[in-house]
Amino acid sequence: MSPTPEDLSSLRDRLDIVDRELHRLLQERFAIVEAIGRTKGADEAIIRPDREVDVVTNRLALHDGAMPQETLIHIWRVLIGGACAVQRPYRIHVTDTLDAARYLYGPVDVVRWPTASDAIAALADKPDDVAVLPDASAWWVDGAIAPAAHAFARFTQSDGTKITILGGARVGASTGPKVLCLRHGAFYECDASDLAGTDTVLGRYAPSPFTIPVAQ
Repeated sequence: MSPTPEDLSSLRDRLDIVDRELHRLLQERFAIVEAIGRTKGADEAIIRPDREVDVVTNRLALHDGAMPQETLIHIWRVLIGGACAVQRPYRIHVTDTLDAARYLYGPVDVVRWPTASDAIAALADKPDDVAVLPDASAWWVDGAIAPAAHAFARFTQSDGTKITILGGARVGASTGPKVLCLRHGAFYECDASDLAGTDTVLGRYAPSPFTIPVAQ
């Protein structure tokens, strides 16, 4: 049977109560984040890649019910992005990766660049900033990112393409089991245990537990 108008009114009243409690809890969460930020030194990392992976993985492990998994991930990624911005403002540098950047970081300030090299170059003067770059662009050319930036995350998109996230000097490095490196001048991905002595490491990362939805 369909809900009666009285039932719908009761359900909407309950939604209002839940929304108020969610808002209160979010305010409390950001107050805690703000307090954490005040304890950090000027050179201490605000963006911590391995912590971000742990937070999202933990939420996914406990998730069930009607909420789509993609919605849950997006909500928590936006919360993480906003929390980092509260502690210290930063920008996201993109080429043609705006959709992925918004999914991962929410309404953080974004700067568009014509090439991936331009986006990486901007990190030299902005050590707290992040660049979201497609693997299709040859940003990994030998010497292109050091010492201004390091790779710390990598994601597969729903169309099968991959993007890599790079951070400036003050963005935390990942200790994840995967490595991005240059091997004989070519872009290469491997396990940390498979690194060769001649490899140039671009960064490490933890495998992502989710895929980024993008327009097909």
